[in-house]
Amino acid sequence: MDPAALTQLAQQATNILVPAFSALCIAGKPAVDKGKEVLVDLIYEKAFEKLGSESGKRAQALLEKISPKMSESLEKALTNVFKNSQDPKAKEELQQKILNLLMENPGLVKEIKPIVINFNVKNVDQLALGNYNNFFNLKTPSENEFIKIIEYLDQKRKEAATQEILNRYNPSTLPYYPEKLKLFVTKNRSEELRKALTYLENHRILLFSGVGGVGKSTLARALIDLRPVNVPEPFWFDFNQNQSAKLGDILEKLASYLKAPEIASFKDERREPGKLDVDKLTGEFQRRSEAWLIFDDLSTVLEDQYFADDGIELLFYSLRYNTHNAKIIVTSRTLPIFENGESFIDVIENEEIEHLNGLRTDFAVYYLLVNGLSDVKLEKLIKLARKIDGHPLALKLLVQTVKKFGVDDTLEDLNLYDKNKEDTIKKARRLFDKVAGDEHELLKRISIYWYPVGILGIKAMFTKKTSLGAIEKLIDKSMLETDNEGSYWLHPLIREFAYDELEDKAEAHVLACNYYLELARSENISDAEKMQSLVYASDHAVVSGKRTLAKNIISDFFDFVDNLLPKIHSED
Repeated sequence: MDPAALTQLAQQATNILVPAFSALCIAGKPAVDKGKEVLVDLIYEKAFEKLGSESGKRAQALLEKISPKMSESLEKALTNVFKNSQDPKAKEELQQKILNLLMENPGLVKEIKPIVINFNVKNVDQLALGNYNNFFNLKTPSENEFIKIIEYLDQKRKEAATQEILNRYNPSTLPYYPEKLKLFVTKNRSEELRKALTYLENHRILLFSGVGGVGKSTLARALIDLRPVNVPEPFWFDFNQNQSAKLGDILEKLASYLKAPEIASFKDERREPGKLDVDKLTGEFQRRSEAWLIFDDLSTVLEDQYFADDGIELLFYSLRYNTHNAKIIVTSRTLPIFENGESFIDVIENEEIEHLNGLRTDFAVYYLLVNGLSDVKLEKLIKLARKIDGHPLALKLLVQTVKKFGVDDTLEDLNLYDKNKEDTIKKARRLFDKVAGDEHELLKRISIYWYPVGILGIKAMFTKKTSLGAIEKLIDKSMLETDNEGSYWLHPLIREFAYDELEDKAEAHVLACNYYLELARSENISDAEKMQSLVYASDHAVVSGKRTLAKNIISDFFDFVDNLLPKIHSED
């Protein structure tokens, strides 16, 4: 946290404490005169109730956080303010001592921020319990309020009773969600977050539909931070990254998430999973308190809205109709339909929560302004934003297109699509083609990866024609994503565009297979990572048509597991 923000936080804390001090008197004497122990004890007494307002509760909560870390100098400053709360010098000294305390204890900053901000803790506690309608009936929070609410909920989750519940689950790996993206989502999607949460309170299934790249997955990820405090970190399954997944694969992951191995007993019994196993799953969720299951990009395994796999259809049919306490959040480009013609969700007239559109024009224009197009006239920025309907990925590509070709050329190009009434996705694809440039071939070869890879995975796709700095150029063009910690991946829609244009897919999949085999031979990875690399290698071998190679890799996988079992048993 920067010094100016810390100073402001210390000032806000001081402004909360000083008015409350006059209430803390025992037998006419300031409480601090009776020693620090008495001061701490008062936190749990009713002295603050004399204020008869929320400010007293905030002062009490703030003092509770500060007291365990209180230094002698801070105690002295508090004493001086207690004796004369009207003395500006005493107040100034207290603010400085609180600032020093925050600088020395960075962890304390997060603890007190939710207290000093100006929101009604009692109302936010309604949200913490999942009573979204009661909370949002008041208003839709602003960007800053949402961030502060999220921080408050994070603190509540650290309480012992909540931790006991959360420890019953193995957390899933969640999508990369950097702070910058979190700020962007809470600013630009606050209304969508409100609608989604209030809808979810009264429904068991929430579906985000909409065109590719519109932000469905990101919105689902944003919801996680606003879940009730006693709901564990959700189960997350990405169908885009698991396109060959079957019912058994999903049940195995759910069994691990729930720490309930009996759900995957079909493996030990050497049989295909079926209704019995799915019923075990929903029965487990019926016995437990609320949990969230997020299935991302379900449309990947749909064919014309219908489920391509009977096992996966059985799972979602049971989640739809069986009795249980899980909340199901699904992202999909289309509304899933079961074989019997029934819809995955109840389609109710005038309820459009499930369909996600692009950003509002004002938010889209703001994005263009702060991302390098501040020199473009406002009138033209508005036209650009409206041409692509505020589509988030298209906005990223639009910035690069305008920088490279100019605003007039870009508008003229998009106008051609207007005449043919082309949809937003085709416009996004046109922008993709214009931005990709010399790195187009590399981008197409990278698109064969289903999961984030390291730098060596990207370089495995280099050819003699690949330019120096190609990776950096793709990142600068918003074509290649990175967490700046060694992992690289493509946005699903970018990957789709690039993979469609890749001519020799088999060759690229063989290169990917070789990369994962080399990774599996590395001595610097864990046993779990080695097994995962062998699985990925076999997948790419199958897709490339090298079935003998795939069989050999699978054989190596089982040999490795057999050698690993004695080691696991000895550790037990």
